[in-house]
Amino acid sequence: MSGWDAIGIGLVVRDIFVLMDRFPSPDEKMSARELHEAGGGPVPTALVTLARLGRKTAIAGLVGNDAVGRFIRDGLENENVDTSAVTVREGFESPTSVIIVENGRRTILEAPHEIGFPLDWDDVRGLPLDDCDALLVDARTVPVQIEAARHVRRAGGLVVLDCGHPRDGVEELVSASDIAIFSHTYPSALHGADYDVDAFLSDTIERLPKDGPAIVGVTLGADGCAVASRETEVVRAKAPVVNALDTTGAGDVFHGAFTHAYLKTRSIAESARFANAAAAKKCEGMTGRAPIPSEEELWSAG
Repeated sequence: MSGWDAIGIGLVVRDIFVLMDRFPSPDEKMSARELHEAGGGPVPTALVTLARLGRKTAIAGLVGNDAVGRFIRDGLENENVDTSAVTVREGFESPTSVIIVENGRRTILEAPHEIGFPLDWDDVRGLPLDDCDALLVDARTVPVQIEAARHVRRAGGLVVLDCGHPRDGVEELVSASDIAIFSHTYPSALHGADYDVDAFLSDTIERLPKDGPAIVGVTLGADGCAVASRETEVVRAKAPVVNALDTTGAGDVFHGAFTHAYLKTRSIAESARFANAAAAKKCEGMTGRAPIPSEEELWSAG
């Protein structure tokens, strides 16, 4: 058993949420129902989920020496995610996204791409790469994440990839991951909206390391998920029916909950059901950091 349950390397952001009754028309002025500010990012939110489930977690990321950066770090620390490996860089602008939520849907306005994510190997040396059960990565800084993945796998840990859209270097990172779970938007972008889920899973499994569990999944929104491994058939798990208010961060929560459950059970079917329950329950609240039920309630709901 390692000293750390899960560590992560990934994009850390501030999210500003605007809840609307409907999407505004051009030049229209209208009142928002609610405004929220929360930390975001796939890896940070997954680690927050793991920390809420009692796991010991830490993250390496990049923020500027500004108020937004302090907000991001404070939010993670308040959730018991260790931020000692978060780099504070002078001259870097901590990123902010604006998310408009209406009728259970969300529209995300990301920070300008030219901000970049200049994280390098020296920035992640503070992570316990040789003393963790799982490393979570998001394909945002691929060379650094691949090197970290090699360290973690050599020490016996698992590498868990979360990717929603095709990016440069993703395929190389897939080949260094033990568990790769994609949003449905990923295969849709590659193969069209009518892609064959089973074929995508089967093809991707063959690109994962031969000496690991080789688990691949696709999250399907309200339809739950499909997950498979080299040793098992495709498992399709339905999501619990909830009154969804905000779907932001559902996939991130899914990754955190799946990692927690798999470390505990080594069963992809049980892990999929547990992760579906956590992601669905999150959607009942605003922001990606909305509360989730206790572990016992999630096992029952799944």
